[in-house]
Amino acid sequence: MGLGFWWKFFRDQMFAKLPAPETYGDLTGRTFLVTGSNTGIGLGLVTHLARLQPAHLILAVRDLKKGEAAKESILTETGFKGVLEVWELDMADFASVKRFAERANTSLKRLDGANLNAGISNWNWAMTTDGWEKMLQVNALSTGLLAVLLLPLLQATMKLSPPHPDASQTPPHLTITGSAGMFIAKWVERSGANLLETLNSESKSNIMDRYYTSKLFNLFLAREIVNLPQAKGVIVNVVDPGLCNSEIARDLPLPLFAAWILASISWEPAKGALNLLFALRRPTSPGAYITACAESPPPSWTGTKQGLHLQAKFWSEMVEVWKGVAPEVSSVLV
Repeated sequence: MGLGFWWKFFRDQMFAKLPAPETYGDLTGRTFLVTGSNTGIGLGLVTHLARLQPAHLILAVRDLKKGEAAKESILTETGFKGVLEVWELDMADFASVKRFAERANTSLKRLDGANLNAGISNWNWAMTTDGWEKMLQVNALSTGLLAVLLLPLLQATMKLSPPHPDASQTPPHLTITGSAGMFIAKWVERSGANLLETLNSESKSNIMDRYYTSKLFNLFLAREIVNLPQAKGVIVNVVDPGLCNSEIARDLPLPLFAAWILASISWEPAKGALNLLFALRRPTSPGAYITACAESPPPSWTGTKQGLHLQAKFWSEMVEVWKGVAPEVSSVLV
């Protein structure tokens, strides 16, 4: 990471012009789900989608009461006329992830887009006894498992006719919310014989780096998922929402002046959610990294021989975890 990264970061935060929601056209007849959607950028994304009037929106949330409150605010603000449902999903519980995926696969006729946005960014909490382990599970393990389990429904949607005669035939999207924090990740534990075991060790040398590393894993997930046969025809990408005032910046132990600078350039969640909307609706390259509503190069080292080796090793270890908690995932991975 050098001056080029910081120049782009500050330039995007201060000057990026993001397309307005109405530029994405009418979504009549389509179905979308967003995880972590009762607050922050997840709520912002569902609100943008609701204004485009799809047939069906699903808010996937851990707390149903908060989800219902978010639902009411969306209906009041947008006048959404379709079906807006609140489904329970606890990304810290593999059984909940399995139940959610099964519900989606059995009850939905189509799924035009899924944004996997639920994540843990509070690194102060991650310093508690089991905090980091849950952060790794939510930000990487459960996110990847849910992504893979949703692939059959997404691929089936690709084979359906457009939802109405005037609609275009657009491929379904699987979008993972990542972060530019992956450019900062040092991943000092990358030399361990077992990457996940090393990351789950009691020694927490740098918990902030472990958070950034968990966002790096989102990139690895997108680039591996896109190679699965079940992902054929599905647009898979990872998107940086930008620095928003609902995210990790508010928890960083920065000097007062540095914290003031970051706060002054942070976006409101609704603006950051425009990046998610772009990734969920526009055609992008397989496994692309999206920032400021455009494809952008990921950390250069991730494309080196060592980077690709670590990505493959990480994926292999993740798959073994998934097979242990959700044996049904094996049929999607072949």
